[in-house]
Amino acid sequence: MTKTIERLAWVFLILGITTLIFFLRKSSIDGFEVFTKNDTDYTTTGQFGDFVGGVIGTFFALAGTLLIYLSFSAQTKENKRNAFESSFFEMMRIYRENINELRYRKYKLDDYIVYENRQVIREIFNEFIECYREVRKFSNSTKTEDYLNPKYAEKLKKVVKDINPKISLIELARIDIAYSIVFYGLGVEGESVIRKNIRKKYNSVYYYKLLYWMKMKPKKSNKDRYNNWKKSRDFPLKDLHKLVDELYANRNHLGKTDGFSELAKDFKMDLDYEKYYGGHQFRLGHFFRHLFQSYKYLNNHMDLTENEKYAYGKMYRAQLSTYEQALLFINSISSIGMKWEFTPEKQTDANIKTNLITTYNLIKNLPGEHLFGIRYKTYYKNVEYESLEQLK
Repeated sequence: MTKTIERLAWVFLILGITTLIFFLRKSSIDGFEVFTKNDTDYTTTGQFGDFVGGVIGTFFALAGTLLIYLSFSAQTKENKRNAFESSFFEMMRIYRENINELRYRKYKLDDYIVYENRQVIREIFNEFIECYREVRKFSNSTKTEDYLNPKYAEKLKKVVKDINPKISLIELARIDIAYSIVFYGLGVEGESVIRKNIRKKYNSVYYYKLLYWMKMKPKKSNKDRYNNWKKSRDFPLKDLHKLVDELYANRNHLGKTDGFSELAKDFKMDLDYEKYYGGHQFRLGHFFRHLFQSYKYLNNHMDLTENEKYAYGKMYRAQLSTYEQALLFINSISSIGMKWEFTPEKQTDANIKTNLITTYNLIKNLPGEHLFGIRYKTYYKNVEYESLEQLK
């Protein structure tokens, strides 16, 4: 639009100059003179001025009006750009503050360690990997119905159909359960939220037992109980399920140990203990909400070109460490964060892209090709991964 108006202004300007030159040339050929030897012929000059002002001046006036409009439009656009940058860079500043405010006290190596800033994100991601391995250990079935209820399975198939039909619904279920445990924790409130999600989406009989086993895992400061839990984790799957079934069947009679196996007795489920998975919702909830709103604000801005949006998005992405990108990847393929791309919010403008992860290459800097078997390209095949670029 701007280029069209600019071209039109130049057309009027050229027409005015061309008409003026043609008129002067034609007047000279026809013998008309504005100035005589003795005096000025005001009759001729008046007619000349009327023509220039009425015809040629109109062309110049139109060109000037269009150029003024362009100048005003450019100033308005610049004001909008300044307002956008002010808000956008403030969002980036707040993001850095959110990272700098993170604290996490955790028992490790026979003592409590306080993690700060980006170290917290790294520890949370490591907890997810730990939890994911445990979920995968407990649930090694290859039958989809052992994980998902039929209604949710059909819904999930529709979601992944346009993304990549090769996505494993079983792997997606394991990731979602593991991330939910890390995110919400297995305290009273966290477990209640997870159970509600399980009832809606998953095989509750199967996963309630999994949650019970994960609840049995204590913090490492409770050394005896933690060692017992590690022992159970290393059991053959058949023996592990036998132990969990034994404890789960007596969950309403925690003080009763008659007939229990020795290992089941050692868990002493009637005693209070701190659960290993305490949850990180109060850390990650605000962190991801702010990051999502930042990119949503950028993506929905109507006065930026696609290239400009990507440039700003790239600038923001540079603030994300590798672990932050890794946790964002996991969050975005879980039911908690699928609105990043898998189930985006509806847009009133069809021209606005809704696949934020792919559009802005938000996980571009992840190393290698997978996270402990979870392949990035399976879920985001159109992201321009840095690791793949280096192989070219």
